[in-house]
This record gives sequence, structure tokens and C-alpha cells, in this order.
Amino acid sequence: MLVRTCGLITLLRVGMSSPLLAAEGQRPPRLAINVNLYPYLNRIKNDTDLTATINAARPGRFSYFSFTNYRGVFSSGDVRFDRTEQNLRWNISENVPIDLNLQAVMFGGDRDDHVQFGIGWRLNDTAFLKSFFDKLNLSYRLTFHLTQFSTAEKNFWQMEHWFRMTFPGISDRLYLSGFLDQTFGLERSDILPRHPIVAEIQLGMRLFDRFYAVTEYRNNDRRSAEPHNAAVGVKYKFRW
Repeated sequence: MLVRTCGLITLLRVGMSSPLLAAEGQRPPRLAINVNLYPYLNRIKNDTDLTATINAARPGRFSYFSFTNYRGVFSSGDVRFDRTEQNLRWNISENVPIDLNLQAVMFGGDRDDHVQFGIGWRLNDTAFLKSFFDKLNLSYRLTFHLTQFSTAEKNFWQMEHWFRMTFPGISDRLYLSGFLDQTFGLERSDILPRHPIVAEIQLGMRLFDRFYAVTEYRNNDRRSAEPHNAAVGVKYKFRW
């Protein structure tokens, strides 16, 4: 926990002090770090209230994406690591919108960490679908995690949806993004929905510079007592 927290603080310090920070919109970033703070949580007050995401483009058609969730920043002041997903992707060809994805999932507490391997399809970069998605200003990725390595929950597989949509006809400051993970074949299905879903849908508005106001709907079927929650907060983007 201490190592992960110190690592996040180091990333934030580098982002705030780096002279290499490029103006947004000048060129695609080689490294992007988004920090989300949620001082308002609706039903579940001890839900995630700090999230850091990292996107990095690497040579050789490789890319890296991760998110890390923390709890307790606003609810208790006792910051606790909750969950992280680390993804290494490789685009099999510049002309094919298919990525191989290696994902490591780690949790705080005694929940089971696991690694899974999958195939991602960027639908908006697919030739016969591109014009349709361009009209909607929509990016959409579908990833099938078909092979997993876990010590506790065996033989499950996942289908992960990710999207981002902009609204230039309304405002170039507005966006809608989110993900939806569907899990199949859990051995613990007796205490969960048959195919549990974890989803977050975020509506954001750029206020100024790289500051955004965000509101978020969350669904977590693994939290069977109360799967639904909502959050309101702010986001800042660091880009190089």
C-alpha cells in the first residue's frame, strides 16, 4: 500500500513540474495521466474517491494503459489502495484494428489477484464501420479476455466494453465515456448474478485548461448488497 501510494504521489509531482508538458491539442500525447477526485459519493460513502489512469504509447506498436483506485480520501482521510488493472497491448498490424492484451488485476485486502490474456477489437478503426463511428464521434473497443490465471476463481472469462463519445454539435468541451465488464463462468455464481457486470459511465465537461467537472454512474454486481452508486468530482489531465 505504501509503495503504491508513494508511486502515485511521485507521478503527480513529475506531472506538475515537468517542463516537457505539451499544450493540449498540439500533438497526440506519448504519455497521459488523468487524476480523478470524487468528493461526493451518493449511496456508498466508502467507494472509490481517487482514480489515476495512465496511457502511454510505446515503440513497436505497443501501448500501455492502467487505472488505480483508492478509497478514503474524503470519507475517512485514511487512503487505502482498492484495485488496479495494468494492461500491455500490442497492435498486430498497423492496418488491422486488433490488439493482443495482457492484463494484470490486483486488489487491496485478501481478494484474489489474477492475470488474463485477451484480444481487443477497435471497432471505430475497422474499415467497413469507420464512417458510422465517425458520424457518431464515437470510439469503441471490445476486448475478449479468454485465458486467465488465478488461484481462487477459476475458469471464468470476461468481455470488456470501452467507449468514448464527443459532442461537437453541442460543445467541444463535453464528452461521455465509460466501460462495462461482463464476467462469465464464475464458480461463486451462487452468491452473484449469473453474469456479473462492473460498469462506470462518466459525463465530463472541460471547465478551463485541463480541469474537468465529472459525474459518474457506477454499477458493481460483485457488491451484491448495493451494486449502484453515483459520484461527482473533478479531473485534471497531465500530458507529455
